[in-house]
Amino acid sequence: MPYSLEFKQKAINLRKKGYSIKEVSEILGIAKSTSSLWLRNVKLSKKAQGRLAKRGILGQHKSRRTNRKKRELRKQEYKLWAKSKLKSLPTSKTALQIYCSILYWAEGGKFTDNHLEFTNSDPLMIGLFLRLLRKGFDIDKSKLRANVHIHEYHEDAKQKDYWSKASNIPLKQFNKSYRKPHTRKRIRNNYPGCVRICYYSADTARKIQALYQNLTDYI
Repeated sequence: MPYSLEFKQKAINLRKKGYSIKEVSEILGIAKSTSSLWLRNVKLSKKAQGRLAKRGILGQHKSRRTNRKKRELRKQEYKLWAKSKLKSLPTSKTALQIYCSILYWAEGGKFTDNHLEFTNSDPLMIGLFLRLLRKGFDIDKSKLRANVHIHEYHEDAKQKDYWSKASNIPLKQFNKSYRKPHTRKRIRNNYPGCVRICYYSADTARKIQALYQNLTDYI
């Protein structure tokens, strides 16, 4: 159906006021391609350009909010999926020993079999390793030691207290902290440093080593 000149002028007037081609097509109920054809040569005032720029920014914000919501929904879906799998996870003493050995294989020290050394900056991983160690093996908790690695901007006592709570190791079992040399890099806010956990038992160290060294024969 042909459009009247008056109708086309409405489109042009909207464009001059700073409405986008998409907005004009939606307001007047015409195809976007038609709107684009009519308005491609319309010159915009600074005021109109300002409105378009503002609408573009608002559109970007709206798009980011929408995408953020989508990501959060996907994250929740994956979380529910993971929980459904973890509910059936074996938690026997043998299973905990195997989990502990796998985690140690990935993150633990391999240069000696006289004791265990596990270093990380993630309090959740430190906590998990120690729970697996304590529940999976009959350990002597007095043989646990911790050593905090910190930067010059850290407060030693504060970081020791942080890692003591994260590891459930008493402060009296913390050795002298290692303060890393200044590297002129920026200060990392909320970075707690890292902690090295040692457990002085050759028997436990060799059991964990034997488990991860032979694991691939059974899986």
